[in-house]
Amino acid sequence: MKYDPIRLSVKRVSEVRRLLYQPEKKAKASVTLSGELLRATDAIAGTAQRSAFVERALRHYLKVLLRRAQREHDLAAINAHAAVTNRESDQLLAIQAWPK
Repeated sequence: MKYDPIRLSVKRVSEVRRLLYQPEKKAKASVTLSGELLRATDAIAGTAQRSAFVERALRHYLKVLLRRAQREHDLAAINAHAAVTNRESDQLLAIQAWPK
């Protein structure tokens, strides 16, 4: 899967997560898809199950985006404190002595 440069703020991640796990009744939506994508979907799910297949695919993709955003936020927090953490580790290593 090609990397999608969608950037989600912490607030947006929280909002999407809340919406994703808040059950609601079904609503109609009109989506235009390329012919080959529609035929491939029908080949796997069948025309009777097309909506359920698309819904599962969207849920999966949204969860992937949420996980990616969480990893990016976590990495930014780790990197923001890396210098202090490395300095503390170096100090601890400096005071340790190997047994003789």
